Amino acid sequence: MLRHIVIAGATGEVGKELLGLACALPQTEVRALVRRPKTVPASAAIETLFDYEDLLAYDRLFSTIPCDVLLIALGTTTAKAGNQGLIRVDRDYPIALIDALERHHPQACIGFCSSVGADQPRGNYLRAKAAVEERLRQCPLAVTVVRPSLLLSQRQEFRMAEHMGAAFAPLWLWAVSKFAPSSEFAWKFAPIHVSTVARALLNTTLGISPAQHVTLQGLSLRQAGE
Repeated sequence: MLRHIVIAGATGEVGKELLGLACALPQTEVRALVRRPKTVPASAAIETLFDYEDLLAYDRLFSTIPCDVLLIALGTTTAKAGNQGLIRVDRDYPIALIDALERHHPQACIGFCSSVGADQPRGNYLRAKAAVEERLRQCPLAVTVVRPSLLLSQRQEFRMAEHMGAAFAPLWLWAVSKFAPSSEFAWKFAPIHVSTVARALLNTTLGISPAQHVTLQGLSLRQAGE
């Protein structure tokens, strides 16, 4: 049976990994929501132009396309979008997608890329992620939430925190592996590669039971992404 996967945020670091992994699956149709044509890497995915600012677009989308799995990896920064822009991208767009999916595809499942710290949010970014998690807790659909810490990737855009984290990541990971291999707290905040996050999110969401809710962070996130 053909599975239909929709990815929101396919141009981001985690989203690009999700796109590649999903397109490699057999019997799967992958659709990437994009603002502009030809913005995702060449792949077997279907590009679907989507205006996140159009409140009617969400119901229009899910009333016209099949969707078994919705993967949400949307995200921006205050530096790029401002405070209000960050809230729209990280909170409002995901919640609007979830609302529309629940109305039109009540048998679907959702995978959401959140962040470490969303369970005790401080600042606009974590409060936005926490709001989406709260909406998902009220959702009757099957849900996977991943909470990665500092993401390791080959991002072309320079971000100081990620640059510094990547420089110290080998030492950090060695120290945790040697001195605190079973410490959930230590692994919770250790840097993690985007490919590990994407594999954990995709594989767990595809294998989840109806109405089941799973949250992965720290060791459980790494193990699920191996």
